[in-house]
Amino acid sequence: MNDIVEPYLRRASFLAGITILFGLILSAIIFLSSNQVRVNAIDLVDHRLPVLVSVKELLADLVEQERVIYEYYSDQNSEIFLEKTAQVNAKFLMHLRAIQASGIFTEQLEAIVAQQEKNTALFDRFHQLMLIQEDNWDEMREVLSDISTTRRSLLPTLMKIENITKQQVLQGHNSTLSQLDKTHWLVLAFAIILILVAVIVSWYVRQYILTQAKSTCLAMFSHANPNPIVSVNNLGNIVFSNPACEQLLESIGLDHQQIDRLLPNDFLNLRQTISQSSNGSITLEQELESKILQINIYWHKALDAYDIHIHDITERKLAEQKVHKLAFTSQETQLANQYQFKNDLEQLIEKKEAFSIAVIEIRHFSDKLGSLGLEATSALIRSVAKIIAKCLSDGVKIYHINQHQFSLILPKHTDCLSLQKLAKDITNAGNSSIVTAYGEFFVELDFGFSSFPKHGEIRDELIKNAHTALAVSTLKTHENFTLFDYSQAEEVDKKHQLIAKLRNAIALEELYLVFQPQLHLSTNQVIGFETLVRWQHQDEIISPIDFIPLAEQSGLIVDIGNWILNQACQQTKRLVDQGYTDIVVAVNISPREFSHPQFCYKVKQALKNSGLSPKNLELEITEEVFMYNEQNTIAQLHQLKEIGLSLSIDDFGTGYSSLAYLKQFPVDKLKIDQSFIRDSHNNEEDKAIVSTIVSLGKNLDLILIAEGVEEQVHVDFLKDIHCDEIQGYWFSKPLEAAQLVEFLSHNNSESLDTCKKNQG
Repeated sequence: MNDIVEPYLRRASFLAGITILFGLILSAIIFLSSNQVRVNAIDLVDHRLPVLVSVKELLADLVEQERVIYEYYSDQNSEIFLEKTAQVNAKFLMHLRAIQASGIFTEQLEAIVAQQEKNTALFDRFHQLMLIQEDNWDEMREVLSDISTTRRSLLPTLMKIENITKQQVLQGHNSTLSQLDKTHWLVLAFAIILILVAVIVSWYVRQYILTQAKSTCLAMFSHANPNPIVSVNNLGNIVFSNPACEQLLESIGLDHQQIDRLLPNDFLNLRQTISQSSNGSITLEQELESKILQINIYWHKALDAYDIHIHDITERKLAEQKVHKLAFTSQETQLANQYQFKNDLEQLIEKKEAFSIAVIEIRHFSDKLGSLGLEATSALIRSVAKIIAKCLSDGVKIYHINQHQFSLILPKHTDCLSLQKLAKDITNAGNSSIVTAYGEFFVELDFGFSSFPKHGEIRDELIKNAHTALAVSTLKTHENFTLFDYSQAEEVDKKHQLIAKLRNAIALEELYLVFQPQLHLSTNQVIGFETLVRWQHQDEIISPIDFIPLAEQSGLIVDIGNWILNQACQQTKRLVDQGYTDIVVAVNISPREFSHPQFCYKVKQALKNSGLSPKNLELEITEEVFMYNEQNTIAQLHQLKEIGLSLSIDDFGTGYSSLAYLKQFPVDKLKIDQSFIRDSHNNEEDKAIVSTIVSLGKNLDLILIAEGVEEQVHVDFLKDIHCDEIQGYWFSKPLEAAQLVEFLSHNNSESLDTCKKNQG
């Protein structure tokens, strides 16, 4: 270990010594530099600055001398003159001595002294002249002139002393700044070097500590490792085991000395496999009593020995099983889910054996969910799952692939009869009442089947085709079994293409309206029109029978219905503006359109945008609207009635024909379905039904209108039973908007027979 850590210590010590040496050198440089700064400062304070001050004072003294003598010349007071002269001369000598103390300006000082002595003599001469009481003013002025000349002659000398001193002060100042700059950069450089050295030394110290810690850990690893470690020599004998081995054995109730129980099964044969592996190791899992162990075996080729590291992965395996169950099991029914279904399909496809799959769906599930609630529906789904499972033979697997859909895998079941029998058995079992904690329920099931390899050789194709068959089943009224064939796929594709085209029909202006007149039998007057939609796609007229159901399924009926409503209101407003103020347009409303939360608002907007009075609008609603959410339906119908429009029940007698809603719902008219009218002249039952509906409507004070009237016998029969209104090809086929005004003006002025002739 010393060989490992010694290089780090040696390098750290060397760097520490270098740092100390740099510190000593820097200290010496800083000392010398600061001493030079001290010398410069002393010279400046003790010599240079006093000289500058004294020069300034001498200049002031010379001015003062001249002022004193001029005052004397003015006031002729000799005592004051002598006193001030003595004071000024004393100050001059004091300042001169300050300059002499510097010992520098000897030549200049001699010149100053000589001039000053001359100046003193002139002062004495002037004083003598002032004492003589004679007319000597010219001589005195001459003396004064000499004094001024003497003073001016001293100025260059003093200025020279001042300039030399300033230069010396500036040099001293620059020298001091230079010394300070050098010291500053040296300190900064030393600080950077010190930081770098500190970082490097810290790194070496850290490496030293880590190396020591690593060495300690390596020394203690095997012994202190919480996981069992076993060392085995080339003979297969255990030469070492750590305390964790004994703890593991004791935890599962084995003797702590049975270390050999921890060795992999057939360890001697495993050694050959390990020696042939590229990295000399192998990992395997093995159960020991209640534990699941992961065993990693490492072969030390140079020693021909093995280290075996053992990990208890029991909890991890249990967690993986739990996660697998969550991922591949429906939490609602505890059946395998769609992911397990797909995995099992892949495995069966790989075997290349024939089998079939089924997709089973609860019919009208969304309605049940809306009426029963989530918890009751979940209980119902669990009960349905149990019913299906009881009908299955051995080998058939059931899966819960969607909230309301189940799948089956039926090995070796590919013939139509056996699949149909299975569907029938499950249907019969499901037809009986299902009792749950939330009540008694009944369900209808739809089945779609596809077979491998006939209906697909890949998983997704099989599933898609089974769903296609299921979609066909859901459209059947009295049959719930469909085995896939490719014509169904073509039909589904055709529907999808038609829906795609229908999405753009409004924008491309391919939809247009026709209006079938409605005749009042008593007055022989046209009282309204029923609005019918047509679709011309390119050169083809697509029947409403083909596209209206698709619009319902896809939800496009909401936008199409809104367009129809707006167009019908606008066209009727044109008729009203031309004088047909009582004409009424009837617009069919689908259940999906009626249940839209903004339906009432859209009706109001259509009336507002067109300017049509509500009395000219009639909404035809099918009986299917009344089957669900009765309270919401009643509330919405009353909102519509408050607008002022009329309501009629379309295709009366073909759907949910309950007398209860006739009493509760605010409807104005019953429309007798054409299926009862078409054969009423030949079929007594149809005739009886029509008579009953008319009688019922009359008793409830409702207007009766019959549709599909095509024969004179129909008209005679409906007149006899006092039906109010009719529509059909007997009177008029549907008309385009451009034909309406002409039709109204022509037919409202003639009798019924004349109208019939004109139409003939």
